[in-house]
Amino acid sequence: MIAVSSLPVFHYPPAASSFENIADAAQPLSRNRRNIGEPAKYWPQDSTIKIAMYDYDMDDPYVSAVKKAASEWLPHINLKFEFVPGEEGDVRITQNINNEEGGSSAIGTKALDMSPASPTMSLPRDHTHPRFKYVVMHEFGHMLGAHHAHQHPDANIPWDMDKVYEGYNRIAGLDRKGVQKNVLPLPRSDQYDFLPYDGDSLMHYEISPHLTHGGWGQSENWSLSDGDIAWAKKAYPKAEAATS
Repeated sequence: MIAVSSLPVFHYPPAASSFENIADAAQPLSRNRRNIGEPAKYWPQDSTIKIAMYDYDMDDPYVSAVKKAASEWLPHINLKFEFVPGEEGDVRITQNINNEEGGSSAIGTKALDMSPASPTMSLPRDHTHPRFKYVVMHEFGHMLGAHHAHQHPDANIPWDMDKVYEGYNRIAGLDRKGVQKNVLPLPRSDQYDFLPYDGDSLMHYEISPHLTHGGWGQSENWSLSDGDIAWAKKAYPKAEAATS
């Protein structure tokens, strides 16, 4: 098994409250926004994703916590999750050995391109931590093919770049390439499905005012936003219920 830090994946860092000199409350943003997806990496419609949990028994409390958090996506998509023990699966989950509170995941079907001997997702070690469910849901969003909402080209976050590179390196261990991949705006491209920018998305980092100009900030949302649900339904639409 390779080290988690070498995975070609998207990372989720600690909360913005870890940054020094954090300002007052972040500016609230309206609901009814949406998300970013990468259609080429969506899973086949109406399929079952086999999720391997390595050495865990399926009745282990850790597995139960992962399943409960991941299931928050299921009412809004036409996919099923099949959790299995062992190392064989479309998605293979390990515990994060580098950051107890962080996580990482391959984007969508990128997991199928990775070595069968390697994990495709890492999750925090402590399933009783208050942010555990949130991080699991965030990483499963990536696994479904979603990108970070704060990387929307229309987000217009006034980043203080010197502080961004230094802060995310110090707190989250991201180098400049990692910051560009996980934090800064994505290029406008047909590669991505850009729905309207969603500041309330579960896929949006908490943004510390310490990292921006003018005290701009965004708080963390620990549940699926209206935009997350709209994206999920668009990416994996369920068949209309048959009428009698």
